[in-house]
Amino acid sequence: MRGTRRGGDGPSGGRVRRHGPFARPAFRRVWAGESLSMLGDYSFEVAFLWLVLEHTGSTALLAAVLVTQAVPRGVLMLLGGAVTDRVSPRAVLMACHLVRAGAVVALAVASAAERVQTWQFFALGVVVGIAEAFSVPAGGSILPLIVPRGDLAKANAWIGFGEQGGRLVGPLLGGVLVTTLGTTEAAWFNAATFLVAALTLARLPVERAPVEDEGGAESGVRSGAAVRSAMGVLRRDIAEGLAYARRSREVRAVLLLISAATLAYAGLFAVGLPALAATYPDGSLTLGILISAWGLGQLLGSVSAALTGLPARWGLLIIGMTLCEGAAFAALGFAPTAWGAAAVLVVLGFGVAYSSDVALPAFVQSRTPVEFLGRVNSVVYLPRTALEPVSIALMGVLVAADVRWAFVMAAVPMLAVGVRLGLDREARALRA
Repeated sequence: MRGTRRGGDGPSGGRVRRHGPFARPAFRRVWAGESLSMLGDYSFEVAFLWLVLEHTGSTALLAAVLVTQAVPRGVLMLLGGAVTDRVSPRAVLMACHLVRAGAVVALAVASAAERVQTWQFFALGVVVGIAEAFSVPAGGSILPLIVPRGDLAKANAWIGFGEQGGRLVGPLLGGVLVTTLGTTEAAWFNAATFLVAALTLARLPVERAPVEDEGGAESGVRSGAAVRSAMGVLRRDIAEGLAYARRSREVRAVLLLISAATLAYAGLFAVGLPALAATYPDGSLTLGILISAWGLGQLLGSVSAALTGLPARWGLLIIGMTLCEGAAFAALGFAPTAWGAAAVLVVLGFGVAYSSDVALPAFVQSRTPVEFLGRVNSVVYLPRTALEPVSIALMGVLVAADVRWAFVMAAVPMLAVGVRLGLDREARALRA
């Protein structure tokens, strides 16, 4: 591929097996580093939330801190995609790991000295939000540079497996660290995971595929004119990325799917599941069972996709999955028992991991030119940022009226988009 140098695992690297992403040393390093950093993230989440509540005693202030993380992430996402394409996914992702490590270390030092102040929580939220605005498009763009296109589905599945494993084990590990050692030590652990992830990226033999200006120049120079300012170049890059996304039928289909999924899922899990659990006996225990069932389904889905890969008929796969997920939403609200609801969530989690977590990114990576991949990933992520609060607010209103029918309404976006794409011959014919 353009912009890729694989060293010992390239065509002449006969020492390694050529089947599957783990045959590539570069992927093994990235997978190990990113899985470790996600484990540190999920474990530190417990420690950070506890530290904020312990220091301030205010859930309202905790919510405000989380908002300070979400705002810069959404505002700067397009810029993160443009910088990723102009520099390189590896350099951007490595810089994000180092920045987040530094921010967490600063909080750990303040905590160890017992000089934590409220403004530091907000500062950490802003820094993490900015880092995520750059790391999300970079993380979605690095796999095509280290594995062949035929292995992208399995590579994404293994990345998803690492994330689901971190989501299952990380909070428990964070609770143990806080209980036995303290929040400071949990912060040190998280910072260490970021540093290790940055180190694995530093060793990658990957070159960037530079964004080319009009006329083929790699700098910001056009026909001998004066050098444009850095922000002017990035503004043009963002505009080009948006124009590409607007022209691409594949990107438009993915945006429809992600918008529908966000409208359905965000409110359902933030508001709907707790409300549904309250309708069963032992509501708090039931909620834990339901969330664990969802996590189990996602873990199984990631493993399945990692082992089997994806069918070539991506359009039929994603349309079928979308319709099945919508039907599962509606059924979930009317499950007669908590165990019945848990069974539905296992199946639903399996389908989501197989389709949204593996099939969507693999499709984008395989169909998007490398020089546009960072910007397309940033565009694809935007509906999640914009529609998440809308979904949560709508679900809050619907649940207040009727919990079970609220789940039926959550199914509507998924069913509508599934039917819309199912009636589109070109969408059905899409291939990865």
